[in-house]
Amino acid sequence: MIQRLAAPRRVGVVIAALLFAPHLTLAAQTNDEARLTMGISAGWISSAQLWDIPRQPVLSTFDDPDLFHLHRELRSDITISGHGTFFRGPHLGFTGEFTYLGLGTTDACNVVQDGGDAELIAACNAINGEQRPASVTTVQAGVVLRPLSRSFIQPYGKILGGLAFTPSSSVAMTSFYGQIGDTLLTLEIYKDDKTREIRPTWTLAAGFSTAPSSGYQIRLELRETWMTQTIVTGATSGQGFVPPTKTVLKSFPSIMLGFDVVLEKRRGRRY
Repeated sequence: MIQRLAAPRRVGVVIAALLFAPHLTLAAQTNDEARLTMGISAGWISSAQLWDIPRQPVLSTFDDPDLFHLHRELRSDITISGHGTFFRGPHLGFTGEFTYLGLGTTDACNVVQDGGDAELIAACNAINGEQRPASVTTVQAGVVLRPLSRSFIQPYGKILGGLAFTPSSSVAMTSFYGQIGDTLLTLEIYKDDKTREIRPTWTLAAGFSTAPSSGYQIRLELRETWMTQTIVTGATSGQGFVPPTKTVLKSFPSIMLGFDVVLEKRRGRRY
């Protein structure tokens, strides 16, 4: 009687061991932990409105000036970034990156008051829909926090600060509305004699990366970048003057997909 009960009991123990042994083995294993990476990311950065002047006088040979409604915004475009990151421990790391923001300006012009000068109408039409490059490059450094360094999907957050190089003016506006022979017909609406080519910038980012596998990992990142911009705050008495301006902080959301090469890692448990 005792022997007949012992045999099924032993079979049950064996079956339970076979069922739970793989899970116990997987629980004992951990993923590798990246310590030093270099990578590249590419994505899309959103647009932002710069300034809007509803009634800008434009003088002509006629008695009454034209009034232009002028508008400028930074349009969305691609963004590319290269970075290096070093983790001294499992959670806190330091990173530096060089980022290209392929921004551009889009202008709009509508005639609010027509003084009868056909050339000014042509100049306004030439401004409307005009797109110009306004690309920015940034150099930033900061810290990365990685709370789960051994999981297959590793969330992280980072804070960066640095400098933005902005060679294009966000204030100057000129209309190229025709050509006579080799001479371009131009109308300078706003001048800008105080262009700041280097500005401060900050970035706050959060994302997920995969555990390092075969020396690489993939990242998906959402970020918000802030840069100071000079905007026009009011109309001038006519064209060709430096308008009143002020400096404001503009934010640019973006999404990026990255590929990292893992140069150094700490191996996880294999048993």
